Amino acid sequence: MTDRGATPETILSLFAVRGDVFSARNLATAAHRFAKSGGGRRNSKYDRRAMALADACRRKIKEFDAQNLANTAWAFAKAGVEAPRLFEAISEAVAERVVEFNPQELANTSWAFAKAGIEAPRLFAVIAGAASSRLGEFNPQNLSNAAWAFAKAGIDSPRLFAAIADAAISRRLKEFNPQDLANTAWAFATAGVEAPRLFKAIAEAAPSRLGEFKPQELANTAWAFATNAAAGGVEAQQQQQQQQLFAAIAEAAPSRLGEFNPQNLANTVWAFATAGVEAPQLFEAIAGAASSRIGEFNPQEFSNTAWAFATAGFEAPRLFANIARAAPSRLGEFNPQAIANTAWAFAKAGVEAPRLFAVIAGAASSRLGEFNPQALANTAWAFATKGIEAPELFAAIAGTAPSRLDEFSPQNLANTAWAFATARVEAPQLFNAIAGVATSRIGEFNQQALTNTAWAFATARVDAPQLFEVIGRAAGSQLGEYHPQALVNLAWAFAKAGIEAPRLFAAIQAAAWSQLGEFNPQDLANTAWAFAKAGVDTPRLFEAIAGAAARRLDEFSPQNLANTAWAFSTAGIEAPELFDAIAIAALSALGKFNPQDLANTAWAFATAGNAAPEFFSAIAGLASSRLSDYNPQDLSNTAWAFASIDWKRDPDFFVDLVHSALADVDVLDDRHLSQLHLASLHFRIEWPDRWDSQLSEHQQMLLAAYRRQNLTPSHLQRDVAIALDRVGWTPHVFEHVTKEGLSLDMARLDAMRAVEVDGPYHYFKGTRVENGATRFKSRLLKRLGWDVTRVPFFDWDALVSERDQDSYLRARLQILAP
Repeated sequence: MTDRGATPETILSLFAVRGDVFSARNLATAAHRFAKSGGGRRNSKYDRRAMALADACRRKIKEFDAQNLANTAWAFAKAGVEAPRLFEAISEAVAERVVEFNPQELANTSWAFAKAGIEAPRLFAVIAGAASSRLGEFNPQNLSNAAWAFAKAGIDSPRLFAAIADAAISRRLKEFNPQDLANTAWAFATAGVEAPRLFKAIAEAAPSRLGEFKPQELANTAWAFATNAAAGGVEAQQQQQQQQLFAAIAEAAPSRLGEFNPQNLANTVWAFATAGVEAPQLFEAIAGAASSRIGEFNPQEFSNTAWAFATAGFEAPRLFANIARAAPSRLGEFNPQAIANTAWAFAKAGVEAPRLFAVIAGAASSRLGEFNPQALANTAWAFATKGIEAPELFAAIAGTAPSRLDEFSPQNLANTAWAFATARVEAPQLFNAIAGVATSRIGEFNQQALTNTAWAFATARVDAPQLFEVIGRAAGSQLGEYHPQALVNLAWAFAKAGIEAPRLFAAIQAAAWSQLGEFNPQDLANTAWAFAKAGVDTPRLFEAIAGAAARRLDEFSPQNLANTAWAFSTAGIEAPELFDAIAIAALSALGKFNPQDLANTAWAFATAGNAAPEFFSAIAGLASSRLSDYNPQDLSNTAWAFASIDWKRDPDFFVDLVHSALADVDVLDDRHLSQLHLASLHFRIEWPDRWDSQLSEHQQMLLAAYRRQNLTPSHLQRDVAIALDRVGWTPHVFEHVTKEGLSLDMARLDAMRAVEVDGPYHYFKGTRVENGATRFKSRLLKRLGWDVTRVPFFDWDALVSERDQDSYLRARLQILAP
């Protein structure tokens, strides 16, 4: 055994023959030589002779001195021999005799227990107490090994780590070799110990010596600094040193990637992605190296590599394709986090991998009990983002998540709700549970979590007034910090959900006003849509949106164009130049419009009173061959729009349009039936020879629906009538409804008496803006034989004579005036 050339086999053979006469020192020496000569490189885990050696050491443990104890623990940990009873005996012996241990023995003993994965909290506590006061005697390797051991074992010992940091810095790290530097950084990052001065010193010391670093040391150093930064352990003044260190690693690593094992490759790219450091050449080199060796990767390395490339936004199609091919057959080896991270990465990178997602759905569904909240949320997010239908998976998540929502972070709650809303999966119990938890914890939500939650509940059409109330309050005080998309999503969500929040919309308007130049086309369109849908009167904001949008309409998608037009029409905002520009922009892209966008755009132009002949002709030409793709609501909107602009060019199109709309009339509400009623009146007036039994059959139903929409005078109409009475205007009635269902406001009785009952008479109708819908009704009345006189609000002086001295009435009329 004194032969320095001994091999693990000769040492074990010697012990097998003469082990019964070995002294305690002989046993410790045999174990140490066995490990040092390569015992760890052979399959010694369950070698009966190695286990017999461990048992012999245990029996003589009381005769071991400090060096023998430390060396024996180190040996069996290094060789990977499972000897739990021996380690238990060593632990007890060390606890009794720790004062006899020198720094190297303390460090090596802790390293051995951590390496072997032996839980020994009492041992580590004893070593921490003994080492803390003697760290000045520790050499760099002892310091780094002690730190590594406590971090690896997961032992919380802040005083020891603080003392190690001070000791390392006092030596200025000049005595530390690359392994010591890397291991120390790794240990502090793994333990989650903030040591800004230590990391700053390592960042300054390492770059000039990276040529001496082994691949694992390069990877571990990058990993440590990324992990430390992610935990908030980087102060502002350290950022420059950290950036320089990452730049140096990015320069040193590519030429040596052939020496990197899969773990080194995965950890390096993970570190750069986590730290947010752009290193395109390094990513490209790692993508190539990893692609060609993907069969050597384990599940965690698969997921970490995919996650890193997705997070960094670096396109690596060959790498993702290779992972997608290799991972499905090994998914049974993946832990829940690796499954979730892989799904998330492919979704984030926008990579199509149907087979991989199908296997993930099956594997995840049966193991959701093992998933932590983030893994549950990320898995749902990934499938929703990719638009992959996985009903069993979503059902399983909906069943698993509610009882665990208290463990979810605000982002997890928001992402889960967002995923189910995006995937259009109905999960009322899940949404109600999320609403309850989110309402009580709304103060923890950041702007993204607030807006995503509101968006999800609005999209899913889940009634949650209390949740929206607390979201509105929480967001209202922070809107000055919101970026454009967050502002827009919040407004859209409250409008979509039908939540009245005037103060919130006022605050959103103020915040949006100063950022409008940063809004993208979708933001502009959605903002206009939200304020119009919510019925918030904001003419100045709409004017600003009109100016911003008109300059960028060539960037608008068909849906953005349609929504913008719809919003301005719904809000009653006159913007003729914007509508002219939209017509031009839409004409060149009309083939990309879906039926709903076509219908909404036509409706908006008609409502705004913009006939745009060339534009409507193009819509008619496109729609005529696609009417079967339209839903009943889109058909009724389109029919009303073409009737409203007095369409006469192509009776065949209009006939087909109205007949198509009436084919599913049973699913329409009163508003759409009323639109069809007006469209049918236009039809009967313009093309009476095309009137047929199908149209006649539905007339009474359409008329009844129209009357239900128009029989109640508004408060404004009542105020006008009272004012007219007070000034002695010719006696009149609120409304007269013609046999076609059209209502005439403020009909003058003297004019009615002058003609036959069904004859023409004058009527008064005050309005601020005469929009397309109002003009359409007036045109129909005139075509049906009625004489219509209109007096807008701004002509009150023409109506109120100078002899009127009633001050109360004067004040009332001023209120009514614009």
